[in-house]
Amino acid sequence: MSLPAELRKIQITGGSTYIISLPKKWVRAVGLKPKDQVALIPQADMSLLIVPREELKPKEVSETTIEASAQAGPEAVIRDFIAHYLVGYDIIRIKLRDVRGRDFIKNSIRQKLIGVEVMEESADEIVIQCLLGHVELPLRRALDRMHILMLFMLKDAISALKNNDKALAEEVIRRDDEVDRLYFFIVRQLKAAVYNRVLIEEIGLSNPRDCLGYRLIAKSVERSADHAARIASIIPTITTPMNGKATEALIAMSSLAQEIHENSMKALYKYDSKLIEESMSKIKQVIDLEEEVIEQLLKLKIEPRAMVGIRLILESIRRIAEYGTDIAEIAINLAVKRPS
Repeated sequence: MSLPAELRKIQITGGSTYIISLPKKWVRAVGLKPKDQVALIPQADMSLLIVPREELKPKEVSETTIEASAQAGPEAVIRDFIAHYLVGYDIIRIKLRDVRGRDFIKNSIRQKLIGVEVMEESADEIVIQCLLGHVELPLRRALDRMHILMLFMLKDAISALKNNDKALAEEVIRRDDEVDRLYFFIVRQLKAAVYNRVLIEEIGLSNPRDCLGYRLIAKSVERSADHAARIASIIPTITTPMNGKATEALIAMSSLAQEIHENSMKALYKYDSKLIEESMSKIKQVIDLEEEVIEQLLKLKIEPRAMVGIRLILESIRRIAEYGTDIAEIAINLAVKRPS
């Protein structure tokens, strides 16, 4: 529904009560009648949100059905399911034409998403319900958990590289699934808040523009975790050890990337210009250390495959640091108030 803006004069009645009339078209469009109630919700930007009382009642469980064609593979069904999950459906029915991918679909959905459970199952249908919401796992707690997981992934990936620990590297790769699950859950919350402004404060944000900022932050953390997993996946290909100076510089790069992320997240929750400036300045140090490692590697006789692998690891560490500075920039943007 899109209606043009209308100006209304504020009137005073009884000597102390301010009143304003509601636009007739809007009243009819939302189905209000005389003596119905509306909620007046003050917003952080000093505007006033008017919501019909019926809209404040707990909404009924939303349900949808995905019709999987015989030609669609299990991966296509999973992508379709995730799209419906992100939009906010509570119950999603999957109608199967080919039951051969049933177990793969169920296991993949459980692996990729938080709070989803198979409630019913028949020969040609799977019914899955999304049980976890913003009350059980608030936005910031989910984001903090996601961020801590990413930092430990990076730390353990570098430790696995240093000690040639292939088992630890495999564990880091598996942890990326948990980060993805938290990312999808956060996006689901933010989309719900965009559609329903009443939810914005309930999930811990102050105004609608925060939704975009937090979506970008969550994506930066998710991409950082992908790069940590990428570092871990390359470790088995590194058969030639690096010299001491190159290893020290690479570890220093990783430590700086972690510091950038930690400072940026601290500044997000409690704006601190000093922390943000520190984060921004450290990216230059990361780039300098990357060049130093490359110079050291060129002095060694390393087989081409190992050289390519190390270069990719360096690139991933730098990208993680850059994603950290992206978070710092978003923290600045969110801290600046809109003109009144």
